[in-house]
Amino acid sequence: MPWAIVRRPWVVLAALVAYVALLLFVRDDVVNVPSITMRGSAGIKLMNFLPMIPLLGLLYCLERRLGHAEATAVRPVVAADRALVVATGGAAVMVGLVFNWAYGMDNAVAAARNVILLVGLALLVRAWYGAHAAAAASVGALFLTVVTGLQAPQKPYPWAVLLEPASTPHAAAAGALMLLVGLAAMGRNRVTTP
Repeated sequence: MPWAIVRRPWVVLAALVAYVALLLFVRDDVVNVPSITMRGSAGIKLMNFLPMIPLLGLLYCLERRLGHAEATAVRPVVAADRALVVATGGAAVMVGLVFNWAYGMDNAVAAARNVILLVGLALLVRAWYGAHAAAAASVGALFLTVVTGLQAPQKPYPWAVLLEPASTPHAAAAGALMLLVGLAAMGRNRVTTP
């Protein structure tokens, strides 16, 4: 069976289209969320939640597998999966750069960085614990960062890279490193989700 029929990469494409549309819609909108480290509630940009859309679409596609057929496959299934991951991250980064150039949306670049960082985290967790744990870990990391990551309004702690502005070098390095680690973990014999 061809890889595209089993994996359904068009689901990732649909998730990316939704991500792009919502990124244009929310732009710099802020929502108040409870905060543990500040008095009152913190204003968090809505775009911080958008990376979940392509991430969960990608995890859905990667989990559609034929385990026994893939274990004996002649074609490099892991290479095709890695190509899908890189294409998803690359598309998010290209959208971020184009939106920054065309509309002055620095947040679009930060959202793209968050996509690749959370995808890398999800792939790493997925390699050991499966897709359900990977989705939970990514969502949990996002919400933990949102709830505890601000030391003052719009001033995140250095470890809260998901809340950092697009121009922060250590956040970009963390995103790239996490994606590379996640891609490396994809080749590992992994836990299958029931």
